[in-house]
Amino acid sequence: MPTFTLDPIEEINGKIRLFKLVLDGLSPYDGFEEQIRHDGNLLKELNTIQTRLEQIANGLLLPETKFKKLKGCKDEHTEYEIKTHNLRVYLFKEVKTGNIIVLGGRKDTQSKDIHHFTKLRMGYLAFKYFSYVK
Repeated sequence: MPTFTLDPIEEINGKIRLFKLVLDGLSPYDGFEEQIRHDGNLLKELNTIQTRLEQIANGLLLPETKFKKLKGCKDEHTEYEIKTHNLRVYLFKEVKTGNIIVLGGRKDTQSKDIHHFTKLRMGYLAFKYFSYVK
């Protein structure tokens, strides 16, 4: 069974805590961020994502064109998408924990990324539940 942990994002201080999901020692979001930095052509949009994360952590309401609740989530862990022109970041809200960033992707792989995001979120929640039950 995969192991999930949460890494707090210390660089962003706000009313709402932010974490990165870590799967078997690796953060899917960190991999996304490293790829964007390596490619270099979407750094401005990556900076916009960081700004929006700070705004969300401070409780600011953003328009749906920038921060959107995803449809189809059937439990209390609301799923969200942060959007720029070419980039997407997927996170969910865990009431007692804060916002958990799972992964990022590009607009052209959006449906595949949302599917992967949902699988990772469900895997984390199952891991947490079964770790608690033991």
